[in-house]
This record gives sequence, structure tokens and C-alpha cells, in this order.
Amino acid sequence: MAEHRAKRLNLASLHRECERNYLRIMEFVADHDGLGSCFSANVRHQSIIFTVTEITKYTLTLSVVMESMAPKWVPVIDLKVRIYHDAKMAEVIEWCSDRTIPWELVENKALQSRDEKWQWNVFFSELLAQGLNCRAMEAQSK
Repeated sequence: MAEHRAKRLNLASLHRECERNYLRIMEFVADHDGLGSCFSANVRHQSIIFTVTEITKYTLTLSVVMESMAPKWVPVIDLKVRIYHDAKMAEVIEWCSDRTIPWELVENKALQSRDEKWQWNVFFSELLAQGLNCRAMEAQSK
């Protein structure tokens, strides 16, 4: 029984991460919320390109592509992020164009771990934090 509890997802932790992502992404999106808007951030010799792909009354969907100077055999990191303005949350809804995160928090038949949705959102959070740090350092150097 204890093993079953350990495998359960911590939904509160996922929500906190999505709330942090919202606060961070809004610093980038603030002036670029029109459909097709494109803006970028630089993180340690890598460029993160944000493109607004869908707008609805309460949500905004972004394509986030991280271009790196890695060898060609290293895949480009490509995320889809949905911003929920009413809930003040931003979550990764697709990772590298090949897998969509299941909406329900149950184990699926694909080769995903039970906390994969949380892992993708933590990665996005760290990526945004690095982008904001680089942005602040650039502003200080001017």
C-alpha cells in the first residue's frame, strides 16, 4: 500500500510549477501576445524562440523552440505551452512534437513515467529562469 502511495502524482506540486511558469513566461509574453508574434531569449549561446500559435478568450498557446549549437544529431527541443490567463498557470502540453501529454493523470500505455508531465514543466521552468537571468545580466551591462 505504501508503494502505491509513493507512485501517486503530487498534483499540488505540478500546480505550483505551472504557476511559477506563468509568472516567468508573462515577463517574455507581455508585449508579444498577438497571433504569430515571435520573440526570443538567449541562454548561454543558445536561442529560445517563442511563437504565439493560438489565442482564445482565456488561453494562449506558444511554440517554444530551443536552438542550440549542439551537433546535428542532437534533436532540437520543441515544446508547446498553453497559458491559462484565468488560472494564472502555464503548462507544457507537448514535448518535442512527438508526444502529447495525457490530460488525465493516469498511467498510459506509452513509455512515459508517471511524473513525466511534472518533469517537462520543471524543465520549462528552469529554461525560463535561465532566460530571465540572462536578460537581467544583459540589462545590467547596458
